[in-house]
Amino acid sequence: MVQGLLQVFLVRLPFSFFMSIQPDASLRHIGYAAPLATAFGILINAVYLLYYRKKYLAAKRR
Repeated sequence: MVQGLLQVFLVRLPFSFFMSIQPDASLRHIGYAAPLATAFGILINAVYLLYYRKKYLAAKRR
């Protein structure tokens, strides 16, 4: 849930707004916010996975 909120409020909305105020704004350019937010979400999930996998393996060795 946190990842989804971060995608929306940190990437999708600001990027959509920024692209909409450009002089030659089009729906195509504004639409790039969705795949950009998805890529950001994948990055967040990958970092989360690597961090907690490392933490889990360190705890398991003890």
